[in-house]
Amino acid sequence: MQNFAAPFEPESLPAVAVEEWQALLEQPLLQQLRSAEALVLAVPEDAAGTGLSSSSSSMLACLPPEAQQAVQAAAAQCDFKGKQGEVLPPVMLAAGPESFVPLLLLGLGGAASLTKEDWGANSYHAAGAALAAAAKQYSLENTLLELYVPPAGAYGTGSHIDEEAAAAAAATRAMSCFVSAALSGLYEGSVRYRSSKAESKVKLGSIRLVLPAHPDDAACLAALRAAAERGVALAYGTLMSQFLVEAPANVCTPSHLAAAAAHLAALDPAHFSLKVLDESQVRALRMGLFLGVAQGAAEPLKLLHLTYTPHGPVKQVVALVGKGLSFDSGGYNLKTQGGIHTMKCDMAGAGAVLGAARSLAVLQPAGVQVHFIAACCENMVSATATRPGDVHVSAAGISVEVNDTDAEGRLTLADALWYAQTQAKATTVVDIATLTGAAGIALGQDTGALFANDDALAASLDAASRRAGEKLWRMPLNKGLAKKLDSPIADLKNYAGRWGGAITAALFLQQFVSPGVTWGHLDVAGPAWDDDAGLPTGFGAATLAEWVLSLQQQQQQQQQ
Repeated sequence: MQNFAAPFEPESLPAVAVEEWQALLEQPLLQQLRSAEALVLAVPEDAAGTGLSSSSSSMLACLPPEAQQAVQAAAAQCDFKGKQGEVLPPVMLAAGPESFVPLLLLGLGGAASLTKEDWGANSYHAAGAALAAAAKQYSLENTLLELYVPPAGAYGTGSHIDEEAAAAAAATRAMSCFVSAALSGLYEGSVRYRSSKAESKVKLGSIRLVLPAHPDDAACLAALRAAAERGVALAYGTLMSQFLVEAPANVCTPSHLAAAAAHLAALDPAHFSLKVLDESQVRALRMGLFLGVAQGAAEPLKLLHLTYTPHGPVKQVVALVGKGLSFDSGGYNLKTQGGIHTMKCDMAGAGAVLGAARSLAVLQPAGVQVHFIAACCENMVSATATRPGDVHVSAAGISVEVNDTDAEGRLTLADALWYAQTQAKATTVVDIATLTGAAGIALGQDTGALFANDDALAASLDAASRRAGEKLWRMPLNKGLAKKLDSPIADLKNYAGRWGGAITAALFLQQFVSPGVTWGHLDVAGPAWDDDAGLPTGFGAATLAEWVLSLQQQQQQQQQ
């Protein structure tokens, strides 16, 4: 056992507050700034392109003329265009005889992009990430930030009432996206495994936000503050996923993942309960595929079952199932083509599921009971490991010839899917896994593959990913490829060859989905790990949390 401190998430995040704009106008802006507070203006490309006049920003208009001129001169000198994610380095503004305030500009991109929901990260996600990068680079301690959102009249609805509603929805969406990206962007990788601890670049302690173009009434402010809280919660989920996936395999064992689940249950015992099943309990459930993968490892397996139960009536029962291979050697089909050194990240699906639970512990959606399930183990080579050609029987009674021991994730997921349906009684199940390299080859490293047996579920998962700033692309469940899974000696074999590898893996999993159960499968082998940075991305945690929140919203709409 290694003597490493292995926290499951950051000790704290910067405080986030949404301020009333009119209250800030009661005295000169520069004189009322808090200690070590920088001004940050998030402006669209169109405003920057007009020369950044005082009409471009309400906050800029509140500055003394000489300060406005200094900002305009710096923007011109640096050729700041306001493009998405662009940053103008700090401009020092005189706030007194011997005091100066740094001011930064963040680009939001073209105004047209601010009124639509992009695929993947939108303008506000990009601006949040840009703030996080600037905070690290310039050691920002506190910020007062103006976030521009197009006012009513920019959404082309043709109705005054609809325009007001569209502007209000856009403002809350912008707030949530910006805050979640800004806070999760502060992740810089851990240094807890070094003998000498490097000083963190993150000094940011607070972010105050204002939306001058948005109404300042109590209801609007409450909605914006709720959106900011949502952004904070989503960031906590992404960061927890990153902390877990980053930990080396001798730290992040199945037992460590069980401890992370216990940590979550302790955060909110009024809503969460936890079961951790050991080998004897898994064997009693006849989960032969899960046992077969784990049988070569010295580390004991763990089946995690964390349950969120809301106060009030439960109207829908869903399960989020994550692949929990804390290390994947490939087994006897040993990984020999490179990549084995990053196989600690093969539990990123479980990390995403636990990250989603972390977000929902804050947001506490009503009406939806959520089961977070992960079959956690190692896939190792030993005298007791599964051999190519062995046959194991699943808890569902389906026998599987293991013709490739490196196609192990689908085996553990098959039994976990059975558990979600029969033990948790979930009627909708979404699994997430770093399942196939084929998905990454097909879609690239920034996009996850989405499979579903239901069009409405596929659409809702896609919409959730867009709100989260993550990319999913729906792939076909091509039944014509299912025959490739036929085995001469068992009901199925676990690997169908190279062609259509992501599809055949999904088709294998679908064999374990009962009739009448709505099922989605996210293959995130590409986007779970950033090869350039050598760090995990936390991909999927925010999408899953957003999806659960959408179920609550659907229920509310049905009641109206």
